[in-house]
Amino acid sequence: MKKIIQKISAGLSESTLSDKARAHYAAGRYKEASDLFKELLKQSADAETKRCLADCYLQRAWAMAGKGMLKEACVLWENYAANAQPPLQAQDVYVLWLLAGKNERKAHAVLDGLNARQLDEEFPALAAYLGALLVSGASDLLPHLPQDSALLKHWEWVVAALAAYRNGEPERCEQAVKQLPFRSAFRDLRTLLKAQLLDGADSEQAPALLAKIPDESPYQPLAKACLAYRQSGADFVASLSRLEHNQRRIVALAKGLNARQSQLLETLIKPGEPDEKTRFNLALQYRDVFGGDAAQAYCLGALAEYPGGEKDYFKHFASKDPFEENRLQALLHEQAENGYDARFFWERCIDILKKDRPANDRKIAFILRHMADKAHSAEVAAMLADSLEYDPSDLQSYLKLLTIYQEQRPNSVQYAHWLELGLQRFPADTDLLVRAAKSAAARKAFKKAAAYAKALLKIDPVNTLAKHLLFANHMAHARRLVKAEKFHLVEKEIQAAEQLTVDKSLRRQADLLRGFYLWQAEDKSQGLQRIVDTLATLHDDPINMHFQAQIEAGLLELPTQGLSRALPAFKDFLLSAPQLQRLIASLDYYDEQLDDRSLLFKALDKVKVPLKKSVEWLLEHEALLLSWCQALENIGHYELLKHCAKAAQTRRHTPAWMYYRTLAECQGDASHLDFMSLYRLKIALEDARADNDNKTAGLIARLLERASGAPEYLPFADEADEFEQSAISDDPIEDLFGPIPDAVFKRIEKKIEEIMRKRGPDYFAAQIMRQYGEQLGQQRLAILFMNQDFLWSVAILAGAEELKIEIGVRFDDILARFEHNSPQYSLPFN
Repeated sequence: MKKIIQKISAGLSESTLSDKARAHYAAGRYKEASDLFKELLKQSADAETKRCLADCYLQRAWAMAGKGMLKEACVLWENYAANAQPPLQAQDVYVLWLLAGKNERKAHAVLDGLNARQLDEEFPALAAYLGALLVSGASDLLPHLPQDSALLKHWEWVVAALAAYRNGEPERCEQAVKQLPFRSAFRDLRTLLKAQLLDGADSEQAPALLAKIPDESPYQPLAKACLAYRQSGADFVASLSRLEHNQRRIVALAKGLNARQSQLLETLIKPGEPDEKTRFNLALQYRDVFGGDAAQAYCLGALAEYPGGEKDYFKHFASKDPFEENRLQALLHEQAENGYDARFFWERCIDILKKDRPANDRKIAFILRHMADKAHSAEVAAMLADSLEYDPSDLQSYLKLLTIYQEQRPNSVQYAHWLELGLQRFPADTDLLVRAAKSAAARKAFKKAAAYAKALLKIDPVNTLAKHLLFANHMAHARRLVKAEKFHLVEKEIQAAEQLTVDKSLRRQADLLRGFYLWQAEDKSQGLQRIVDTLATLHDDPINMHFQAQIEAGLLELPTQGLSRALPAFKDFLLSAPQLQRLIASLDYYDEQLDDRSLLFKALDKVKVPLKKSVEWLLEHEALLLSWCQALENIGHYELLKHCAKAAQTRRHTPAWMYYRTLAECQGDASHLDFMSLYRLKIALEDARADNDNKTAGLIARLLERASGAPEYLPFADEADEFEQSAISDDPIEDLFGPIPDAVFKRIEKKIEEIMRKRGPDYFAAQIMRQYGEQLGQQRLAILFMNQDFLWSVAILAGAEELKIEIGVRFDDILARFEHNSPQYSLPFN
């Protein structure tokens, strides 16, 4: 109905012929508008109507020219001229349309009617194109051009310049070109000739000169051709692809290319990027163009990307040496992801190279490093170590080995060994010095750490890590002096620490140690006040103050009762997010310096009550609490870790919180994990991977790997086949549920997974306890829960009940099987 009303409205608004014509005109429908304007002119010779009709013809002429229909464009322009008032628009373009359409008679007639001023001033673009036509040999235009025009005057100089250029007289050509003024119709030809006259070292300026010719210039195609002629290689092919076929043919002829080379070029410039197969076949097809050796080298390298060309390769190229044959085979097997056979051929390559040692040592090392990139993680270290025997000058191999023995396969002995060898080879490498300094600090070898830090500062005077290590070394030495009561040396050591340009907080820690030194050696009252004042500048909360005071006093083996009374009370204080962040930083700082973490535990236990309350208050700061849990995991404080993880889980159930809670509950010992804990971790691992949380997934995976003594976790649907194949004759799962068809069993497994995801393993276990606890007794059921197979059997029963599938097994049957070890046979699927 709405559309009908709109049509009626449109009809009323265009009820007159004039309104319809103007509506078409305004909408750009010039064909319809011109027909209506002609009808209107039959009724009355209105000047405005005639102007609109003329503009319709002109717009249609432009549209036809844009489609390449130049004859039709000329006819429409003539209709425009018949209806328009002078001066006429696009008269210069009309002439070019006529010339392009081979209608020289009409074009010459228009040119005969132009005077010199019109051609030179009103139609400069036409003059430029006419000049280009004269250069190309259209001398029949000369009688029809105004004889007193600047175009013809400049043409005489152009003729002289071209004649000199053809005769190889660059000086005469340059003199003739110089006479052309800046605004000449031949100005772009002048630029082009200048570029062509450049020779020797100056020829590099030619592309810049040719780039000055504008895109709309009639000399632009010629400029592109000249640029292509000057280029070679890939640039030549790219430039040639932007030329028309005739231009490409002329350029190839000028370059002296033969027919085969021209055919190859035409193939290369076809649209689209050729694939590996096409490039390989081109190299074979045009071996005579590329040269046999170059074609063979290219095809050999291309086989790694196009292994299907192996047969053609050996058909056209004879094998040069056994090493190349084996290298090719190794690459082909790598492409096919056949690592075992690839390794076999690489090892044959190495055996061949070993015959000419030490000349081939670096090649052997390169092969071993390449193999290491493709090898399993357990083999990488051995391959890298072997490569360094042949070429010990590869820094990256040392760094990779250190990463392996520090992170992937922790081994302190191997780490120290390769670190020492790396430093012997690269004593000034900052990466190795940083690792050495950290390693020494971790072993509490502060003198060595300080020595490495000093060496690092000589190379990198602003290295923050080196300054921090030196600072920590001075502080540790100062504490030892205080404990040894060598008070006359303490101040010197503190001053040495302060002289390092470290951040303000570290300098205040040096001042804090000075307070303890005064408290112990000189004036207890003055020293205590200095300690309190310094702690107040370091922290704006009592919890951090008490924590650091406990640590510093413990490091000096001093009593803390009087110190605690002098500091502000912390009982009801709640930490803010920045304050907890500072506590984490303090925890990490002192953990690096302490041999025994009992001091950290003692300091944390002193403030753990307000710490727990603070965590509950900061639950919305998830990233901060994760950092807090990581710090607690590092030092092994599982009480606070468990509290934080449980509190965070009440707000958001994520894989990270499940990991930290499980870790805390087993006290960091994965062998204590029970079946339900492992199941929860399995679920969390899959969720972390689904969320692309690689960090949490790695933590959970490593915890599961450490659970070597723990029962295996439940299989999921994608592991069902393996689960079924591993069944043995006395398996209770097989006894109870063996006759169930595979399709039904997989449906039940999926339902179990769905239950666990939606309700969680804890809810599932609690539901079983509620349902059967009174019947069996909580203790009896808890003992059964310790059996993985019992839990899995109950889970199968629960899944079947949810699906309303009768499997012929009841809870009493499961109970009897596990308590009396009596197999069941009364199943409906028998």
